[in-house]
Formats: sequence, C-alpha cells, structure tokens
Amino acid sequence: MATSSSSTPPLLAKWGLFLRVVPLTALFALAKFAVHHFGWEPWAFDSLTGSLFGSATFVIAFVLSGTLGIYNASEDMMVQLVNAIETLEDINLVSAAGHPQYDANPLRLQLAALLKTIDDWLRNVANIETLERELTSLNSTFAALGRLCDISSMNRCLGELARIRILVTRMQINRGTTFLGPAYAMLEVFLAGAVVALLLIGAERFSEGLVVSCFLFTSFTYLLLLIRDLDNPFQYDGSSSVDVDLSLLETTRSRLLGRAS
Repeated sequence: MATSSSSTPPLLAKWGLFLRVVPLTALFALAKFAVHHFGWEPWAFDSLTGSLFGSATFVIAFVLSGTLGIYNASEDMMVQLVNAIETLEDINLVSAAGHPQYDANPLRLQLAALLKTIDDWLRNVANIETLERELTSLNSTFAALGRLCDISSMNRCLGELARIRILVTRMQINRGTTFLGPAYAMLEVFLAGAVVALLLIGAERFSEGLVVSCFLFTSFTYLLLLIRDLDNPFQYDGSSSVDVDLSLLETTRSRLLGRAS
C-alpha cells in the first residue's frame, strides 16, 4: 500500500492528489459547457468510442501495475536498509557482551548518524558524497572491532555494509530514472483521445452527459498523476503525496540513541 512521507499530514496525503485534479475537472466542465453551447457535439456513444475508453483503461491498468511493482520494491528497500542497520547493532551488542574490553557506543552512534544522513540525503538536505563518507568511515570502526573481538564479526559487518551500499545505489537509480517513459507516451495519447471524445460526445440529457464526462475525466487524470507520483517513490520535494515513508529511519535512530545514553 502506498504511504506518504512522515512529514506529510495524513489527510493531505490521502486527498492531496484529488485536490490537484479538481481545478482541472472544473476547466473540463467549462469546456464541455462551451462545446455544448456552440453545438460542437457531433458524436454519439457507440462501439468505437467504447473501444477507445476500454483501450485507455487497459493502458492505465498496465502502467499502474508496473509502477506499483516499482513502488513496492522501493518500500522493501527501506525495510532492508533498516534491517542491515539493526543487524550491525546486533553484532555490536554480541561483541560487547562477549568481550568486556569492547565499547559498543562508538559504532552505535555512527549507525545513528548514518540513519540521519540517509534521511537528509533522501530529503535533498545532504548530498550523496556526504553519505558515501559516512559509509566509508564505518570501516575503521569495523577494523577496531576485529582487533578487539574476532575477525568473523568484522567480516559480518562488512557484508552488511556492502548490502547498505547496494540499497543506497538502487535508491539513487530509482530517483533519477523514469522506468516507464515509453509507456507514458502511449498512455498520454490514449488519454488525450479519451478527453477529446468526452468533449465531443453528446447525450440526450446534457446534465447526465456532463456528470458522466466529468467523472471519467477526473478518474483518468487522477490515475495519470498517481502513476507519475508512484514512478518516483523517493521524491520528497513537497509535490508528491505517495513517497516512501521515512519514519522507520527515525524510529530506529531514536532506539539506537536511547541505548547509547
């Protein structure tokens, strides 16, 4: 299920996208009034226009399915990232329990700082170079762990660090890539055709035609905007209502800092 970023109010996250569509629907209704007033409604609903709407619906469903898959994979990246941090903390705790000379706080505080840097990077506050430096700085702490405890603990930590690097790279690629660009072209062609058809199709009762046309226009436009939002799940620029939730980063960071105090 799509979730919003932790900084977005729940009500706005739910209805924000719809509120962006309402002014467009109002403009469409005015255009429909003008077309009807000037008698520019030469079409009637038939099998051809039905095929057009059916094709538009199929293309929307196809593209939406693809973007939902991308979004769900992006949500899973966040879970895997936090799991890797928690695994490093588990290794930290086990090493401290088995070796009294080992202090667990330095690595714990570094992990908390790393979570904050990842959060800042995703929100466009920090750059990728800052995050890379944070990740690289963990190596010296792992080396100290290997000297004071055992080499296997250090190797396990390096494995988790590699997993974090892979996840960060995948997030960066997701942020800079439009995965379904060619599909958008076909989707926009079909939706443009559907909107033109809705404007030109007349009905025996204008009020009925207006309500149905506005409802279909709102549905098509809403789904197009939703697909575009889902295609960039790590946006966090205030324009998207379906970014991956970052609250898990803050929750994990608070837990680590609580142990360090």
